[in-house]
Parts: sequence; structure tokens; C-alpha cells
Amino acid sequence: MQTNRFVNSRQYSIKLPDNRHLSWYESGPVSGYPVVFCTGAGMSGTLGFGIELLDKLNIRLIVPERAGLGRSSINPQKSLASFAVDVNALLNSQQIEQYSVVGFSQGAVFAMALAFYGHPSSLSIVAGQDQFDYPATRAILRSDIINMQEQARNTPEALADWLQKNVSAPWLLAFILHYSAEIDQEFYNEPTFLQAYTDCMNQAFHQGNLGYVQDLLISFQEWKFQPEDIHCPVLLWYGEKDESTVHSPDFGKILSTRFSNCQHFILENEGGSLLWTQAERILTHLNV
Repeated sequence: MQTNRFVNSRQYSIKLPDNRHLSWYESGPVSGYPVVFCTGAGMSGTLGFGIELLDKLNIRLIVPERAGLGRSSINPQKSLASFAVDVNALLNSQQIEQYSVVGFSQGAVFAMALAFYGHPSSLSIVAGQDQFDYPATRAILRSDIINMQEQARNTPEALADWLQKNVSAPWLLAFILHYSAEIDQEFYNEPTFLQAYTDCMNQAFHQGNLGYVQDLLISFQEWKFQPEDIHCPVLLWYGEKDESTVHSPDFGKILSTRFSNCQHFILENEGGSLLWTQAERILTHLNV
């Protein structure tokens, strides 16, 4: 029985053509409109959003676990393209042809990959990471983020080695909470959410931290596509009080100019936690 309103209620997996397993979690009616949710950094598929709204909105929330996270097998050749291939296998196994994609934080990069390599009806980016090597965006990045990106590009083995030796689920959770805005800390430390978030990260690191390390490097390294190459309707959601150093430094203003069909929302009294605090607004704007 589901006891936490942030926790997804069903877990599934399939065997992929290369014998890896892909795991995902779901909530909402099985016959509902499919929404693929790309989670943030170091998150498994257990944590959902807007779960209490899904029956009313007739939405089937599908949360895949990227390779090496949670119960999904490690993929030594993991990339944005390989993630899209994995999710396409999931969709084919469920005979899903029409769907939307939502990406949160680091998951926004993987959500954009799904929009480029696949054919979603819409893409929603919520407090999402931007493309940091785009000149206009790079010009306003903090120096520590520029330094990390340069390490990811120029000395990836050294960065990966440091991350693998130092990053655990408790470390990453503490880091995120420490660098979140006060409005987000208030939400994240609410006991019901904090328990769900903690369990989500512990599950994500079940096999170790390689899946997280791969994701971080992939998101900072060169993408094989540009946002300009994405042509489905895009909705950007940012909270003006968000203080995360790894979300879009201008709350998506530059990113919004790079999509051919984009709506851009900056909410004055929200932070990075708006995925949960504004879940109904985000889900009802999917135009499903």
C-alpha cells in the first residue's frame, strides 16, 4: 500500500536487446496519457510528482531509471542517445506512441535528448540544467561550474575518479539541501517529502555511484544535438527564487530563445522545488 504521496506505486522492468535491464516506476491510471518523467541528479524512479492529481488528470506518470541508477543495469557506453534508445524500448514494450516528456534539474538534459531522438507531443523543462557551453549561457555561469565543465571535457577520468571516491547518496542529498534556496529547503525538509527524497537517492545508489557519475559527465560534455533541433512544443518552468548553481543561470531566458515553439514561465514566489509545489499547473499545461 502506498503510504507516501510522493512515492510511485508500481515498479516494472524489461530486458533490453543487449541483455541489460531497464527499470521504471509508475503512478496514475494505466490507461491514462503517458508522461515520461526524467528525474534529477542521483534520483531513482521511486519519487514522483503530482501523484495525487494523476487520476483526476488521467495521466500515467512513467519514471525510467537511467542506466546504473536504481535497478537499471549499468551501461559502460551510456550516452544521451543510448538513454533515448532505452526509453524507446520501454515505450515500444508498452505500445505507447503518443506521450509527453518532463525533465527536472539534470534530467532536463536527458529530456531534451528524448525530444530530439524521439517524437514526444511536448517537452516540459522544470528548473532545468541548460547547455553550459552555449556562449551566451557560459558567459553568465559561476566560475565553479565553468571549472567543473572544463574538467568534464578535458580531464574526465580524473573528475570521474574523484566523484566515485567521494560522492554517496547522503553526500549528494546534503549538498543539494545546503545549496538550495530557503524556500526550497523548507519544502525539501518537510518530513514526508524528505523521507521520500532520501529513499529515492538511496535506491539510486543501490549499485554504487557510477550511474550518477556518468550522468554528470554526460550533462557537462558535448551534446550531439542543439536545442534548436527540437521542434515539438516546449514549456520552460523556473522559480525566480531558485539559487541552484546547476540550473539555468538566467532561469531559462536564453534557452527559451533557442526553441522554435516555446512557452516560458518564471514564477516569482517559487524556487527549484516548483516541480512539486506547482505540479498541477505543470501537468495541466501539457495540452494532452
